[in-house]
Amino acid sequence: MLKWWRNKTKSEEGSATIEFLGILPLALMLLMIIVQFVVGINAVLVTQSAANEYATVYSVTKNPAEARDAANEILSATGNYLQATSISGSGLGSKEFSANVNVNIQLLFLPEEIFGYPLPTVPYSTTAHGRVIE
Repeated sequence: MLKWWRNKTKSEEGSATIEFLGILPLALMLLMIIVQFVVGINAVLVTQSAANEYATVYSVTKNPAEARDAANEILSATGNYLQATSISGSGLGSKEFSANVNVNIQLLFLPEEIFGYPLPTVPYSTTAHGRVIE
């Protein structure tokens, strides 16, 4: 019986499976972090694009409501992980102006339903400067 037990404990059958099961949670966590990072980069690029669109539309039309609608249209195309908190312009009415866009980026892999309370978001804001075309 003792000889049989020694042979079983020295055998390395199944060790690859155990190692795979040990590394699988770490690999999934790394994948989730990479995906969230890519989503964050996309959110930053879309927010900058919305600010640029606000500046472009306002420079041509001089209408802040139309410019805000154009920026909102760009932000709404991303889905629900990017929520606009404010879209505004400063220095409107003069030749030089700024477009300010503030958003909240939601964390993708931490749904509110699991925790039962709102999860923290990552705030981001950007500004685009422009000049009215006359």
